Amino acid sequence: MAQLSVNLDLVAAMREVRRLGEPDPCQAAVLAELAGADGIAVQLQRHRRFVRDRDLYLLKGIVKTKLAVEIPPVDDVIEKILEVKPYLVTFVADHADTDAAVSPIDFNAAAVDFGSLAAKFSAVGVSVAFFIEPDPEQIRGAAKSGASAVLINCSRYAGARTLDEAQSELDRIDRAVRAAAKAELAVHCGRGVNYKNIRPLVELGVVDEFFVGYAVCARALLVGFDCAVREMLTLVQTPVSQS
Repeated sequence: MAQLSVNLDLVAAMREVRRLGEPDPCQAAVLAELAGADGIAVQLQRHRRFVRDRDLYLLKGIVKTKLAVEIPPVDDVIEKILEVKPYLVTFVADHADTDAAVSPIDFNAAAVDFGSLAAKFSAVGVSVAFFIEPDPEQIRGAAKSGASAVLINCSRYAGARTLDEAQSELDRIDRAVRAAAKAELAVHCGRGVNYKNIRPLVELGVVDEFFVGYAVCARALLVGFDCAVREMLTLVQTPVSQS
């Protein structure tokens, strides 16, 4: 059965709007776990505008399930995560422009020695994943770099405008996740996954964990964190035969 980790970046972004200390990602983490979430995820960016170093220390002490942190391969960020030691670190592509959107790693063009970075984190007991496009070639790159998991970018599937386009992207994801499973990598899916489009991904039967942030946090504004997380868990955990 697939698991669900709730990404709390939107909570941190909302806190930044008024800069009053609320809402607190740590409080949201507690509520998400009480509702049954299997993990908590955040992203630590260069600028620290949303999730801050202090949040990491607090979350490490508060989270009872597992804490996953997405980071760019930037020295000061790497040093901070090596100190905090979350359960999982997921590398994303770095952008000198701190306002640029996070993007998947392209192992064909990467100027970073991800193999050495993965070994460094593995040595201190932190699992390593890479955020990549659903491409078997990128799967191979992640495996060669010492990953224990891959986070598959589902944004093109989520943004499909027609059923045919959505099915084409779903087929692409299907091929990629099966290649990852064959390479003995844990399969994670995220980016754009929501209450309406997650079931076809669940029905692939290969995804180990879903990382969902925006959809859950947006839903929580209307029904509360408990209900929002439970609704998503129902979609993730309902067996295919009962859908």
